[in-house]
Amino acid sequence: MQNLVTMALFFFSLSTFAQVGQKLSDKQWAYYGQEFYQGRVDKDSINKILTSTHSSIKGQFDSIGTCTGTCYKHTSVGYDNARKFLFGQIYVLRDAEGTYVDDVYCGKKFHFKEVEDASDMHAQVNIEHTWPQSKFSSKYERGMQKSDMHHLFLTDSVANSNRGNFEFGDVSGAPNQSSAQNCSISRLGRIGGDMLYMPPSPHRGNTARAIFYFSIHYGLTVSEQQEKILRQWHKSDPVDAIELSRHEQIAEIEKVRNPFIDHPELVEKISNF
Repeated sequence: MQNLVTMALFFFSLSTFAQVGQKLSDKQWAYYGQEFYQGRVDKDSINKILTSTHSSIKGQFDSIGTCTGTCYKHTSVGYDNARKFLFGQIYVLRDAEGTYVDDVYCGKKFHFKEVEDASDMHAQVNIEHTWPQSKFSSKYERGMQKSDMHHLFLTDSVANSNRGNFEFGDVSGAPNQSSAQNCSISRLGRIGGDMLYMPPSPHRGNTARAIFYFSIHYGLTVSEQQEKILRQWHKSDPVDAIELSRHEQIAEIEKVRNPFIDHPELVEKISNF
């Protein structure tokens, strides 16, 4: 736990200078730069914001792609550190039985004493890469993609294995082929010739926004079939307070924001992911 606290303090010290969470008005974040709010927004311009160096001045929009004065950009914390943040800070909860985390696929509680103990719980709870590792981009550092917490969620290990690298989709009318115990709120089924995974309704919008973010950030394409259902999930399960809190914590740590959480309306401005 001491290592986690030390690491958190280190990243907090950086965040006091890098204004990744600076808000200039109700709907304008310094992070996105002035052109984002004045010009045409497309995938290339958003990718530049997510991947470029930012110059930060208090009370002003960031300058994107330059470094003058205080600067920052998306920083990979490494997978081991990401795991510690997820189990020890972002998802940690407490009840009468002690410290625990919830999984997003089955709604189960997983208790542990120390963050380090979570490393020995692979048979119970895993970190789900919403964008499967087998489908990462070869143009970006693999370690950054693997540790990018904007698409990492804690899940029941069996449900995580069942999902594998299948795309997401609506399989409510198909036979459930999941073997996860006590996990009726998620479904694995076949539609046509494709095996698809459907998370529970409270996590569907989060899934969509994580996929949209990853697609734009790393220059990856979402299939037409998956994109169609993700757009529906984005609307039916809008951003809530829990998602906002998680997002702010990750943004402070990694120095990169998810534009589809800050500006959900942005999804409609992207013709295809």
